[in-house]
Amino acid sequence: MALVESVPIAGLSVYGIQQKDYTVEGVANCDYVKAASIAMFQEANAIEAETSSYAAVLKARQKKLDELGWALAVIVKAVASLTTNKPESDDKSAADVDLKTASQILDKYRRDTNADMKLPVDGDFKVRRDDATMAQSALQYEIDYETNEMQQDMVTMQSLVSKRDNAFSTAASLVQKINSTASTLIGNMG
Repeated sequence: MALVESVPIAGLSVYGIQQKDYTVEGVANCDYVKAASIAMFQEANAIEAETSSYAAVLKARQKKLDELGWALAVIVKAVASLTTNKPESDDKSAADVDLKTASQILDKYRRDTNADMKLPVDGDFKVRRDDATMAQSALQYEIDYETNEMQQDMVTMQSLVSKRDNAFSTAASLVQKINSTASTLIGNMG
C-alpha cells in the first residue's frame, strides 16, 4: 500500500491536528481516516489472498494422502494374499492389476528420504513378499509424515483465518467508530 503524505491543508481539524492530504495507490485528496480504512482493508484482503493460496496447498496434500492411502490398501491386500504357512521371500502375491497403479503412485511420490517406497510389479501383476512388505512399511512412514505435515498446515491455516477475521473486524470497527464520531460532531454542532 502506498500512503504518501503531501501538502498540508491550512488550519486545524476538529481533532486538534493539522490535516494533511494523502495519496493512496493513485487516489489523490484522501484524508487520513479514509487512508487508514483503505490500508486496513488492503491488509485483510492480502491475508485473504494468502489464505486462498494456502488452501490450494492443503487440497494438493489431501489428494496425495488419498492416493497414498489407496495404494496402501492395494499393497495390504497383496500381502494378505500371500501364504502364511511357508513364508519365503520369493513368494508372490495374487495377481492384481491395481498393483501396477499402486506402483506408479509410489514412483510419483518417492523422495530421497524415502527411497524404499517402490513396488516392483511383474508382468503378471504380482509382487514378491519382500518387495510388498518393504513398500508397505515405507508407505506407512510416508503417510505418517504427510499426516503430520497436514496437521501443521492446518494450524497455520487456522492462524491465517484468525488474522484475516481480525483484520476485517478491525477495519469494520474503525469505519464504524469514524462514522460514530462524525455523527456525534455533527450532532453537537446543531
